[in-house]
Amino acid sequence: MGGEQLRAAIEVMNPHGRVAVCGTLARQSEAGPGDLLSVLVKRLTLRGFTVGDHLERAPEFGAQFRTWLREGAIVHDETVIDGLANAPQALLDLVNGAYTGKTVVRLGS
Repeated sequence: MGGEQLRAAIEVMNPHGRVAVCGTLARQSEAGPGDLLSVLVKRLTLRGFTVGDHLERAPEFGAQFRTWLREGAIVHDETVIDGLANAPQALLDLVNGAYTGKTVVRLGS
């Protein structure tokens, strides 16, 4: 999250609201959160996290996630781009928001 979406979220947040910040792909093509006066006035908390913060829970999460996939509780989107030659354009498209879900480049068939 970031850029325009983060600015919009901050604008409508309640005082003492909290934002969990994960993923920074948007910052590669957009400006940051903009005027941080709202963060100050509303006394908001923005806290970054990564998967590395919770590696000890990976086995438990993996088992639960596989169950959710099997049961259809989680459905994921996937875009497959064929060929290494198409990878540079796929990366540009990814950064510009052309895909949702997981994007992979298939090297062979």
